[in-house]
Amino acid sequence: MTDYHKLQGCQTCRMQEHLLMHRLTPELRLELAALCLRVSIPAGSTIFNEGDEPTGILILRSGLSKVTMTSEVGRTVVLYIAAPGELLGLSSVVSGTKRQVTAQTIEPCELDMIRREAFLNFLENHDDQFRAALDELAQQHACILDAIRRLSLAPSLLASIARFLLGLNCPDKGMQTDKLRLRLTHEEIAQQLGTTRESVTRTLSRLRKNNIIAQHGQTITIVDRGTLEHLATARSEQASLTLA
Repeated sequence: MTDYHKLQGCQTCRMQEHLLMHRLTPELRLELAALCLRVSIPAGSTIFNEGDEPTGILILRSGLSKVTMTSEVGRTVVLYIAAPGELLGLSSVVSGTKRQVTAQTIEPCELDMIRREAFLNFLENHDDQFRAALDELAQQHACILDAIRRLSLAPSLLASIARFLLGLNCPDKGMQTDKLRLRLTHEEIAQQLGTTRESVTRTLSRLRKNNIIAQHGQTITIVDRGTLEHLATARSEQASLTLA
């Protein structure tokens, strides 16, 4: 059975046990907390932009943030969704180069800010945390590779939307159900799948019209899981020809 959650990429718990923040001892938590400045940022706010100087690291404490990249022609792609516990801006802080991505809040977020010099000193003084930071960099790199695979190798938009919906439930939060909470806007889904908002809206409408899904506000109910899974595994848009 295909794990669509893993295929799509977990939006709320991506291997949290491997993140630096989850390896801290109580003593190291206190040491790191002394370096932090807690800030609250409303939904839809920019945390940092591509091209900014890496003044410090940001630890996402609550809420979700999208990490994006913009092309020369202005097209924005969501590389991954950052979850609580993740470090934002880690690559540029370690390398000392300008930010290569943009981070924006999807919902109200709380973040801890640590100046670059203080964070690097913390890593230099604690070998285990240095290795944990390398693990986090590797994980973020894997997420970006997954985004490239999702954007360039998806057989069709319909398959991408079906996979996206089937991957929304997080298995670590309990048993998967047919009721899904849609946290992203159609524009944000389009940015994650490399398409347009209009195409996402049109495809979701087709799925509703054919009674494959139902939607009430931010809640989507999978009505016909078998057909949705068939569409998710289809090799081409030919699979959609039977849909109205």
